[in-house]
Amino acid sequence: MKKIAKSSLATAIAITGFTSSVYAADSISEAFSNGKVKGSVKSYYFAQDFDGAGKNDSSIWANGGSLNFVTDSYKGLVLGSTFQTSHVTSIDDKDSKTKSSMDAQGSVLSEAYLQYTYNNTTFKGGRQFVSTPLLAGSGSRLIKEAFEAYLLANSDIPDTTIVAGLITKYQQRTDYTTTASFTTANTDANGGPGEFMKIGTDGIRTVYIKNTSIPNLTAQFQYADAVDIASLIYVDAKYKFGPAYVAAQYYDTNYDANTSKDNSMYGLKIGADIANVNVFAGYTSTDGKAGEDAVVRGLGQGAYAHYTATTKTAGGDAFTAGTDAWQIGAGYKFGELKTKLRYTSFDLPTAGTNSDLDETTLNLEYKFTKALTAQIDYSILDYEDDERDATDLRSRLIYSF
Repeated sequence: MKKIAKSSLATAIAITGFTSSVYAADSISEAFSNGKVKGSVKSYYFAQDFDGAGKNDSSIWANGGSLNFVTDSYKGLVLGSTFQTSHVTSIDDKDSKTKSSMDAQGSVLSEAYLQYTYNNTTFKGGRQFVSTPLLAGSGSRLIKEAFEAYLLANSDIPDTTIVAGLITKYQQRTDYTTTASFTTANTDANGGPGEFMKIGTDGIRTVYIKNTSIPNLTAQFQYADAVDIASLIYVDAKYKFGPAYVAAQYYDTNYDANTSKDNSMYGLKIGADIANVNVFAGYTSTDGKAGEDAVVRGLGQGAYAHYTATTKTAGGDAFTAGTDAWQIGAGYKFGELKTKLRYTSFDLPTAGTNSDLDETTLNLEYKFTKALTAQIDYSILDYEDDERDATDLRSRLIYSF
């Protein structure tokens, strides 16, 4: 969501979508009349080709968009909402490859929240978009994922933002789901947008901290506790020196069940801007061995903060126990055209179903105008098991207003 007005919580805005404004409205009616409306119209075409015998290629063309309204601030109080809609225009998907991501016909109110700001503290409760390392909704499909959450953000400590709260529900892209960490699959799917599913028995309690007090160093920490299921920890630090940077990260999963084995993952990344080309390399390594429990990356299809993330698979294989992965890439901007090329290799501990994967991804984005943007993502998946090889094309045309 774009920033609506000035805010004393700039960092919290970037991380969790919080917004606040100067006490501009003199009445509740004025707060609504001075409110801001924003939205988008989207047209997406996705296609997948598979090499394996008996597998059908897949394609889908869907259109939709979103409409967002946020009131002006009245004595620190703000109300916000976002309405999303998706309509499938054409589909050829015999194997239901898009059932859980793009094949959604209908509309959903993804944001409906109350926000209150006092000095350097902001409370935001209700349906909302969230983006933190362990809790993040994906916006790569027509329906952007959302959460029902109750979050408190504070920036009283210099160069530090602290966000704490409870996340109780999770809304996916469609109302069909097979597995989502800490949630129960929907048994009443009808092909519509995702519904808000209850998370565990008592939701997820989380604390997120971001600190920039040391020059050129940005550090993040997040703790998330899915009650009676598992507790997660994420830590990272990025240090910039001139045009270059080095970064490190750490994931830890502590399962509550005695039958599950705890696991962890660390990652390293380096990068630099050389002659206007952004080059980077990342590495991740997961503890454990074949068959043991994976590291839990968090909740939401946007919760892929690891340094070997990709476009098609999101690099999810990197969290499998006993897996080493590495990635190299480069990005360059030609006028209004942004480009990024990545090559990622996942070395999994077992052959067969979880065979090694080499994934190549090209991302292109072109801005025709300030409002009109086109995006193309193309991925090549080369598995050790050749029967799983595939290509993936994603194209998007987005008009924002």
